[in-house]
Amino acid sequence: MSSGRWREEHDFLGPVQVPREALYGAQTQRALDNFPLSGERSIGDYPVLIEALLRIKWAAAEANRMAGLLDAEVAGAIVQGARELIDEGACRHFPIHRLHGGGGTSANMNANEVLANRAEEILGGRRGQYRRVHPNDHVNLHQSTNDVYPTACRMAVIAAWPALAEALERLGRVLHSRGFRFRDEPRVARTCLQDAVAVTFENLFGGYQAVLVRAEYRIARDVDELHVVNLGGTIVGRPQDAPKGYRRQIIPNLRRVSGDPDYRPDPNLFDAAQNPDGLVAVSSGLDLLARTLVKIAKDLRLLGSGPEAGLGEIRLPAVQPGSSIMPGKVNPVIPEFVIQCCFQVIGNHAASAGALDHGELDLNIWESVLLFNVLDSMGLLANAVHTLAERCLKEVTVAPERNRRNAESIIPLLTELVKERGYSAVSRICRDAGGDVQKIRELLKKEGWI
Repeated sequence: MSSGRWREEHDFLGPVQVPREALYGAQTQRALDNFPLSGERSIGDYPVLIEALLRIKWAAAEANRMAGLLDAEVAGAIVQGARELIDEGACRHFPIHRLHGGGGTSANMNANEVLANRAEEILGGRRGQYRRVHPNDHVNLHQSTNDVYPTACRMAVIAAWPALAEALERLGRVLHSRGFRFRDEPRVARTCLQDAVAVTFENLFGGYQAVLVRAEYRIARDVDELHVVNLGGTIVGRPQDAPKGYRRQIIPNLRRVSGDPDYRPDPNLFDAAQNPDGLVAVSSGLDLLARTLVKIAKDLRLLGSGPEAGLGEIRLPAVQPGSSIMPGKVNPVIPEFVIQCCFQVIGNHAASAGALDHGELDLNIWESVLLFNVLDSMGLLANAVHTLAERCLKEVTVAPERNRRNAESIIPLLTELVKERGYSAVSRICRDAGGDVQKIRELLKKEGWI
């Protein structure tokens, strides 16, 4: 019985007490009871996913209406509800744990119940009645969690990608600008952490820029592949589980309501149900980007080490005091922030890769692990990349005198002499000097080579 602040709803397991004012219903409440948040994130903390779910329900309602399978008034109320909820950013109505069990069923039912209750109100009813609009019979008509949720996951990643892409492009511009400014500043290149040859900072920063361009290209390509969706594939990909009229309309409708013309049906819906490798490919690209950024950030820490006993070839901007006991100490905290963000991304990918090979038989139910790790990684990397560009590299400077001295060290000199005198002749000088740098220089002068 309903009373006070609760209303009573029913599913096939029995009665469920739902908060009277909640826009969700019985199955969402069961998910809240079964999967306590305990301070962790809910699906509502990911607005890109909630909007994707609502747009899918919008597209499905119109597809069913156009195929003559759903009453026009009911379909209109569902569409109106979806549009209202998208406009108001109604993520508070989606409180379930992001890693709920059931392969996304709770997320799908959360969306079904919220839209059913809102549509019921639009048609003059009350929350929890479901007399005109039912979560399963109407909002979820000719859909399954197994095609709705994977499609929503892909839409969410596509929506999240531009922020990271923009940050990477900004970092690329900063690297290009720094490289151009220091194009005439010499530095000694190092291999195996030993002196090698004389180059410039433009060479160094240009290398960073190039590898980041490749990383962005790979991720963008794999994100674009997520436009291939299995909406209309229902349970495991059997076409007979949804009417032809609905299946003809659902992808064109998804393109229209999402404003993205690139969505297209997966040519093998059975494959799509079994293998979420497209999301893992994006995760892999993020992992590779993170490892690349770790390398760049570590280089910056090494080149900026000092101020007296380190390399000290670049000067990172001082953004905060570096010690509670050592006055004057300044740490490379921005590169260290970037590295730690990247460590987390690398860990996220390990979980995502596990989600791929733990799928069983006809359906992979672990897409929540994939989705939320990918979204978290994109957010971490976008923040890290933006911070690296704006709080560090944009203000980085070089130490001309130290770099010039280092670039004129013995190994770059000997390497240049090889071009004129040959490797064997120069090696003989090194051997005769017994590796003593000062003696090498004396012998080179004696030979008249310098």
